[in-house]
Amino acid sequence: MTVVNITNHGRITIPSEIRKKYGWKDGDKVIIIDHPLEGIKILPFISEEKMRGILDKETGIKIIQEISKERRLEIEKEKQKLFKEAIR
Repeated sequence: MTVVNITNHGRITIPSEIRKKYGWKDGDKVIIIDHPLEGIKILPFISEEKMRGILDKETGIKIIQEISKERRLEIEKEKQKLFKEAIR
């Protein structure tokens, strides 16, 4: 937990260790959510361009995982085929 002061202009300073952890730099935007049950949340603002990059990366990872899964099944089938041929 970190305690920060609010200035007379309504500004707060996000501690450097938190800024470093999330890669926040001068001029970056954040979203402030006033949640009725959970209180205030501060989240990084993600531009549409960055969001597309994240989604593209996630999609790419899912495709690679699916291909890997299919390849593992093919290898297992090939092993079973070779085993059956060796028994004959």
